Amino acid sequence: MASSRKRPPKPDPLEQRLLEALRDAVAGSAATGPLLIAFSGGRDSTALLDAACRLRSSRVAGFAELAAVHVHHGLLAEADDWQQACERTCARLDVPLQVVRVRVEARGGGIEEAAREARYGALAEAAADCAAAAVLTAHHLDDRIETFLMQWMRGAGIEGLTGFVAARGFAGGAALLRPWLAVPRAEIEQYVARRDLAYVDDPSNSEPRLLRGALRARVVPALRAVRPGFQRGAARSIELLAESAEALHELAAADLATCTEDAPAGMLWLERLAMLPPGRRAVTVRAWLGAQGVPPPSRARLAQVLMQALGSRADARMKIRIGSHEVRRHRGLLLLRAAQTEYRGEATIHWRGEGEIAVPSWGGVLRFEPTEAEGFDPEWLATCPLQLRGRGGGERFKPHALRPSKTLKRLFQDAGIAEFERGELPLVWRDGRLIFVAGLGADARLVEAGGGRIRLDWQPDAELLPQG
Repeated sequence: MASSRKRPPKPDPLEQRLLEALRDAVAGSAATGPLLIAFSGGRDSTALLDAACRLRSSRVAGFAELAAVHVHHGLLAEADDWQQACERTCARLDVPLQVVRVRVEARGGGIEEAAREARYGALAEAAADCAAAAVLTAHHLDDRIETFLMQWMRGAGIEGLTGFVAARGFAGGAALLRPWLAVPRAEIEQYVARRDLAYVDDPSNSEPRLLRGALRARVVPALRAVRPGFQRGAARSIELLAESAEALHELAAADLATCTEDAPAGMLWLERLAMLPPGRRAVTVRAWLGAQGVPPPSRARLAQVLMQALGSRADARMKIRIGSHEVRRHRGLLLLRAAQTEYRGEATIHWRGEGEIAVPSWGGVLRFEPTEAEGFDPEWLATCPLQLRGRGGGERFKPHALRPSKTLKRLFQDAGIAEFERGELPLVWRDGRLIFVAGLGADARLVEAGGGRIRLDWQPDAELLPQG
């Protein structure tokens, strides 16, 4: 006798593929803790949140704790309505929602790039707040191809062309996961339709005045017409680029370790860099800059760094600006430091017993420290104004009692002070006589021990200190 029980309906194959891709991504990341869904309220993230909740209801490992974050960019009039829609959806699904408002300021990369930076900063902030093990975004195959095309048009290198990756480290030790990176947009659209999910529609996604919108509306359909199904082939190419980028990254890390071994913190040996094949030199310098938080420079600027670092005389000056930093060379080393302001002119101060006097035009403070060791007589210091000046050339100085006076250039060389730092060190004069040089100390002929003395010291502002 046949059983009267109805068999449960077979799962929809398309829905099953999306659910399995999400499950496998979380399982592969070994994330143990809350999962944070980046939730814009749009079609793709709505589908992702719905799928995560279905896996939570099925008690799939890793999905017990779900949370969502909505980034409010404030760029369009509908932004407040989208926030309210997200709040309603999360309340219905019993998912805690955090709303992070950001301010988007367009800079050199345009409004799209600025919004992306603000968005990922907000995701990092939210991930830290809820101690998320992983942050999940709903990027899909079409997004990846559009990003590839955008980067290709901008002349990006191999890492830029790979665009999104399926998984990578994120802020605070969390993982950033894109479980549907191999899923076409059309399949997510079908999922939303079959589940009858309500979502918000951001008109800027198809705005032809924005690069991504133009690619989505005009270029990708044209490519599809020329070669239907081209997305799968393009995805394979991007994966091959990602594999090559990973190998190149590992090689660069090894070369960088060789070039920085035994070097002072943040510096790189030029002799070892020169021993690398030409193609690996550029990759190594780019890795060195990235390790210190400096955005990758243009190809032309990087070529300039290598030319001046390796192709000029050892004593030639080198100063190349990259963003808010300068690349310099000193005694066989390449080093990075915060870009400096050129200080000029004379500053006059009157010491009245203060512990320190700020000298803004020179970017620091002159300190007056009581000492029982050798120092200036305080009454002598106070009776005349003190002038802070730059080097004029030919100055002689005697910082050591048992050694003859020497030119400042020779003394700076002996002290190992780089040529590019010397112009930032003020000279202190009293009544026409050089009494103190920042970085070298006081004139030995004008100080003595005996108690109740004053020791001078120059302290540059913190933001002007060399990096590393």
